[in-house]
Amino acid sequence: MGILFKVYRRLRYITKIKGNGRFLFNRKDILQIAKSSDIVINQMLQFCGGRYKHCSVPSLLLVENGAKIKCDNFSFYYGSDIQVFKGAYLKLGKNSFINSGCKLRCHKEITIGDNCAISHDFTVMDSDAHALNGSRNTNPVHIGNHVWIGTRVTILNGVTIGDDAVIAAGALVTQDVPARCLAGGVPAKVIKENVDWEI
Repeated sequence: MGILFKVYRRLRYITKIKGNGRFLFNRKDILQIAKSSDIVINQMLQFCGGRYKHCSVPSLLLVENGAKIKCDNFSFYYGSDIQVFKGAYLKLGKNSFINSGCKLRCHKEITIGDNCAISHDFTVMDSDAHALNGSRNTNPVHIGNHVWIGTRVTILNGVTIGDDAVIAAGALVTQDVPARCLAGGVPAKVIKENVDWEI
């Protein structure tokens, strides 16, 4: 109980959270937030969404020195593993969510737009993390507005997903997906154009 209280105090009093929003998390969650990080919450950042009464699956949030998170109204469900590394920028849009068990690795920049519905076991990485032939292939990832991403989808570095797109379950996205397109497969390819989806 003492450790959790200290984490809460560190988050609230040492880390500078800007904006008028609230950050909601569970006592079981693990938060490691650097003092020099910059977190701006305009409405709400929920880190324990969808957790049932006796659910014991914690979430992890790591925010390193110089990293920035900007959030409007976003929910991560239980079992999330979010790491924003030194100097990186994570932007989370309005009324979007990622279901349980996601893994997000932000080395440079990841943007998720407004009104996105992202299913469970989702992985997004903007870097290979390890160097291959001297390059870590670190490039921004941009997910547009009103994007639906199915379960067990992986998005790799340098990808841009256009507005209103749909990514089929199990896809490995290594290239850009145009707006209003359905993409799927390993690696993902456009299957259908001019799609229209709703929750």
